[in-house]
Amino acid sequence: MLVATFSWVIFLIVAFVGICVVSYFKVKPVLQGHGLRKFTVWAGALSFILLSFLFIYSTSLAIWRYYPDTKFDQAKWWEEPDTRYKMTEDLIARELLIGKNRTEVEKWLGTAGRENQKNERWKYYTGRLPGPFSLLPHVIDIEFKGGTVVRVTQYDDRH
Repeated sequence: MLVATFSWVIFLIVAFVGICVVSYFKVKPVLQGHGLRKFTVWAGALSFILLSFLFIYSTSLAIWRYYPDTKFDQAKWWEEPDTRYKMTEDLIARELLIGKNRTEVEKWLGTAGRENQKNERWKYYTGRLPGPFSLLPHVIDIEFKGGTVVRVTQYDDRH
């Protein structure tokens, strides 16, 4: 798993400034040779800077958001509550909880990090996804009908 570190942020800032400085010195003689108006030069420079920033930012997001999905492991679920998000896709894809009653779900997932909502929904906090702006916790929502699990979904908790 890659997580944003201070040194990575510094690298991104230096890369962005470097691209802007090198571009300025490469483009300046070309622009002067064509006699373009100042507005055209500034509009082109601003567009280039914005596109460079978007490219660097989207690339860094792709790197920061990378984390391997792992198979559901009950021992790791209990021991490492802040990294449960790695196992949620497997838990949902293999439908490990579908058809189980509340007692069985408690045996599998425990009670730590659980929030009951109207007894027909349980919400388990699974940690924060890696990323520069991951401020909201990631959760799985377990929906019961007639005492058994019918649906499990995952999302960032905005409630």
